[in-house]
Amino acid sequence: MANPHVKRSPILEEILNKAGPRHEPEVEEAHSLKEARLSISTPMLDVFFRNGKIRSFSYAYLAEVEFEPGDTMTLKFTNGTAIIAEGRGISYHRQQIRLHRAAEIRECTESELTLQAEGVSQIEKIHIIEGENQ
Repeated sequence: MANPHVKRSPILEEILNKAGPRHEPEVEEAHSLKEARLSISTPMLDVFFRNGKIRSFSYAYLAEVEFEPGDTMTLKFTNGTAIIAEGRGISYHRQQIRLHRAAEIRECTESELTLQAEGVSQIEKIHIIEGENQ
């Protein structure tokens, strides 16, 4: 504890007076964690086409994922855009997209289309129907 009868130097007084209010340790830790937290951008889903074209769509605007037996998946966005993916074994893709974990969906290349192994997930064709705000 500081002795109240000891005179502090003017410089020390100035430094102590400029220091902001002190908080409880929990508050100090919360402030430092907030400052240290990395900014996470809005995740996007990349759509790769066989011809090399790539389009990215924000998960923030994904409103619905529809899956039809026969392996057709439709992604519907709030602006009216729809992505239709056709293939086989694509229920795994649906699950990953539903959880916002898929980074991409990709049309198979011509050589991949010839693969007929059981259990292989293949997106054979992707169609994009443009929404009203495009």
